[in-house]
Amino acid sequence: MAELNVVERLSASIDKVLDQYTLATEEVARLQMLADAQQRKIRTLQQQLSDAERALAQAKLSSAFIGSGEDVKAAKAQINRLLREVEKCIELVSAKV
Repeated sequence: MAELNVVERLSASIDKVLDQYTLATEEVARLQMLADAQQRKIRTLQQQLSDAERALAQAKLSSAFIGSGEDVKAAKAQINRLLREVEKCIELVSAKV
């Protein structure tokens, strides 16, 4: 009789653990879907930020040629920096040929 009671309690405990496992597995799947959606949203926002930064840089460069002062200095510095990068690329390509 006592053995039957132990077996019944053990069986009930196993059923409870299996139910908890099923619920936890479903929760993991749900959370994974949410995480994937958030990752997609992050990538979209990062792309938007990158596009906005690029547009801002272009706007600053454009306004530098129209305006004066610090914008012009910054634009000239950026152009010089870009020219140096282009020259380095040309040197690397020439060295490989």
